[in-house]
Amino acid sequence: MALENLITVIGIGPGTREYLTEQAIREVENAQVLVGGKRALALFAELKKPQRLIDADLEGLINFLEAEKGKKKIALLVSGDPGFYSLLPLLSRRLGVEQLKVIPGLSSLQLAFAKIKQSWQECRWQSLHGRNIEDMPLHLDHSGWVAYLTDPQNGPEKLCQHLTAQGEGWREGIILYNLGYEKEEVQTGSLEELASQVRSPYEPALLMVRGGRVDKEKESATMEAERFYPGLPDQAFIRKSTPMTKSDVRALTLLRAGIQRKDIVWDVGAGTGSISIEAAQLADQGQVYAIERNAEASSLIQANQEHFRVNNLTVIYEEAPAGLQELPDPDVVIIGGSGGNLKAILSESWQKLKQKGRIVINAITVETVAETTAWLEEQKIPFQAVQVQIQKMEKAGSYHLWKSLNPVTILWASKEEN
Repeated sequence: MALENLITVIGIGPGTREYLTEQAIREVENAQVLVGGKRALALFAELKKPQRLIDADLEGLINFLEAEKGKKKIALLVSGDPGFYSLLPLLSRRLGVEQLKVIPGLSSLQLAFAKIKQSWQECRWQSLHGRNIEDMPLHLDHSGWVAYLTDPQNGPEKLCQHLTAQGEGWREGIILYNLGYEKEEVQTGSLEELASQVRSPYEPALLMVRGGRVDKEKESATMEAERFYPGLPDQAFIRKSTPMTKSDVRALTLLRAGIQRKDIVWDVGAGTGSISIEAAQLADQGQVYAIERNAEASSLIQANQEHFRVNNLTVIYEEAPAGLQELPDPDVVIIGGSGGNLKAILSESWQKLKQKGRIVINAITVETVAETTAWLEEQKIPFQAVQVQIQKMEKAGSYHLWKSLNPVTILWASKEEN
């Protein structure tokens, strides 16, 4: 068999032109026969090449490929990536790997994590296709994202209902519908909330669930002994040269934020992540998003996240307000840095803040205080403020002296019902 007549298995990603690789397009154009599903074949209808539809008769497909291999250049089109829950294992087993050439494509998992702007190297995934969710392990003990590929029999809402019935309804979930298409949509919330959003007919979707096992019996027995109090020592954090909110100011900031266990928290201008870390410890059943524009600081937040073993914190390397629109609506917003975009950050944060949510702004400069108060008054938002002047006792030889730290103004407001 000539090398050029290998069966070329081509991943077409979600099935739209913009996600096709140049190599995939070249292989299709050079092929003599196209094999694929209706949606895949429709992408190349203008080429007017002979086509063979892939349907439920996979044995018939194998027989066709066996008969045609080596005679014609065949391009077999599969959605996503050929090696990710696709036909590649069947083709390799029945035809032999030496008969195949494989062109990778974007998988639904890659698209999903790109959409939510997070890394996916530690994600676990599982296909629900043709399986009974009652009998399958769901891997929620994994301390990270768990992704489920759904099908019409096991839609994302059905899985959310199943998990809620198992006592997991408090977990954070994301449903991504129609990835890569015009009708693409992202729904976020607890699994209990997402369970009620049943769609008919079924739409292609991927469900992502925040994993991490909670030992509820141990938690109940030891909650009082292990109660967390904000204001960790500054030296507990990895910081290098990046500015950090000091312990006492941090404690007051978190007090005014009033973070609850299931809250969604934004920490804008997160710096070293000291507030993000403590917010994540307070919102241990919620999720914290640390938004930071500086690359070194973003790396420090991740280092502190690993140091404190916090798994409900997501670091977003963006210059706010960019990236805020894509985040789940927050219960709490803490603004510690703005990079000159304070008004835009305040506007976006207040717009997305949930009713009865809290916003806290830490200001070091007089200009930041003035800009913040002017914006709050312009929006007719009632607010409160305190200026904190911390003096720390330090030892100097046989004496003790007071060392003054820069004053910090803490402003806060609540979004009450109109």
